[in-house]
Amino acid sequence: MKTTQAGVVVKKPKWKTALGLVFLAGFIALMVFAPNILIALFFPMLILIGLLVSFGPNFYKTEQRLATSQIRSLAMGLVEVRGKVIADKTQLSPVNGKPCVGYVWIVEEGTQDKDGDWSWSRVSGEARCNDFRLKDASGEVAVIAEGIDLFGNKSPDEYALLGSSRRQGELLLVQDLDVMLIGDACERDGHTVIAQGKDPKAVFGVALTVDVENRRVLAPLWRAGGFYGAIVGLLGVGVMALTPAHFAQLHLPGPDTYPQMAGQGPVYQLLAWLYREGGFPIPFMAAFGFMLTIFMVLIWTRLLLPKGIRLAVGRVLGAWAGLGAVIGGVVALLLFVAHVDALKQFLIWMLILLGTLAFSLFEQRKMGLAYQHFAKRVSKGSFSDEDA
Repeated sequence: MKTTQAGVVVKKPKWKTALGLVFLAGFIALMVFAPNILIALFFPMLILIGLLVSFGPNFYKTEQRLATSQIRSLAMGLVEVRGKVIADKTQLSPVNGKPCVGYVWIVEEGTQDKDGDWSWSRVSGEARCNDFRLKDASGEVAVIAEGIDLFGNKSPDEYALLGSSRRQGELLLVQDLDVMLIGDACERDGHTVIAQGKDPKAVFGVALTVDVENRRVLAPLWRAGGFYGAIVGLLGVGVMALTPAHFAQLHLPGPDTYPQMAGQGPVYQLLAWLYREGGFPIPFMAAFGFMLTIFMVLIWTRLLLPKGIRLAVGRVLGAWAGLGAVIGGVVALLLFVAHVDALKQFLIWMLILLGTLAFSLFEQRKMGLAYQHFAKRVSKGSFSDEDA
């Protein structure tokens, strides 16, 4: 959350809030009155949102292209440094009254559903930060905190109730906290400091080092997943655009031709059965049937294959099951609810299965590195309150 020294929160522009409300209203209207149009736009909008999110300044995207600098040898300009916070002047946090250099105070309002589960949304927030110093093995540097973004969109791990449906939480920048800082290194009164740059849109923020390291491990997987997702999405757009004439040209059964084509083989018989059932079995096949099949295959590989091959095959099948069952089941259910043609449901499910299989096969090294990273942290008890 953006702050100034005086503690004034830099609020989100009103036009962004209004635009978000317009999109939300349009989504609800399409879901209620025109679900077919919503499903037709599903894949193009998913790709567009992914592209839009990749633009603009962002702490973690900037961090990926910067090398971590030693404080003693800082170059002027945008820099990334890692170090421990040294407090020159502290203040008390608003929730628990703890001494800190800076804090983010968040208030959320909750609603309870008929099952008694609560959902929370942020209604207000405040961020304050004093100037501080950052220290690494090579030296110290002063940080001018005006305009700094404290912890981005991170949420507190603990909350205190304010009433029957409100709660508050805080994130603290405290003495000796291990953090990553990105900002503009410049000269002030003959000394090198890190502050907000002349461009107000440039990144100037601080994040927990453990969060940055987690992002570094997961970023290659997200990029790879985005690549495979974009390919499946583009092919899904093509499938959604198929017409009965295209079905006839490709010798595929359609809603009017499936009875005549059922005798051409087991695949056509399966598709004819799906048409007769109105596509109803597809979401259940996508989620539960697929997962059950992978479970049985995992058992047989454990019994029949040598240990080395067994572990590799198990990792592939496990990743494929997790991704294919969840993503395939959800998308197939959405398509069924929107009364999309049964063959299109089936083809998109097959695309998702192929895409997730390719991802699980070719990205095993990245998934293995991520697993080792988090397993190592758990074994060392790194998920402490300070890290959180």
